[in-house]
Amino acid sequence: MDQFKKQEALIPYFANSYGCAVFSSVAKGGIFFVGGAYGAGEIYKLKSDGSERTLAGKCDLVQAIGGFVLGGEVFSEIIFFETEADYNHFMSGNFEFSANAKAVALTANVETHATTLGNTGLQGGITADQTSVAGIDRGRSKLEYTKGMKVFTLTMGGLMYEATIGGQKFNIKEQMEQQPAKVEQTDQPSPVAVQ
Repeated sequence: MDQFKKQEALIPYFANSYGCAVFSSVAKGGIFFVGGAYGAGEIYKLKSDGSERTLAGKCDLVQAIGGFVLGGEVFSEIIFFETEADYNHFMSGNFEFSANAKAVALTANVETHATTLGNTGLQGGITADQTSVAGIDRGRSKLEYTKGMKVFTLTMGGLMYEATIGGQKFNIKEQMEQQPAKVEQTDQPSPVAVQ
């Protein structure tokens, strides 16, 4: 989570999203027409100012890759949920991104540079300083989400010639329930005052 909190472009998402799912290390690889990805993550509810978070669950990310793919990489991924309804949709069970789903890729060394793609399509090698990448344009009055979600990735190493999150499946492994405080009850009835 800390690596994403250091990204200046994500500060508005931490402050305005209902929650997020964070995968600190996703391994992805493939050769020719066979490939896949796997990572374990945590799901958080966020406070409105983005300063605090509450662990709400744990989940796995699994992706089977079809088509031409060559190489491997390790990256981090964060998914922001715009509203409580979007968060609940993700938490309701097995969730999967559609085949054309895209992410905004951030570079590890520069705060706001996006290097590959946004929701508007492939922008290979063009940085955020050179073009408006959907979701991190500071000139916009409202944050952009796609179907209530916004995905960012941060490449940690490796080289991969395939840059889509389409087909990623998320399996909720554990949900932490916030239980209300229990009131202790005694077996003896309380005394009744007689007048």
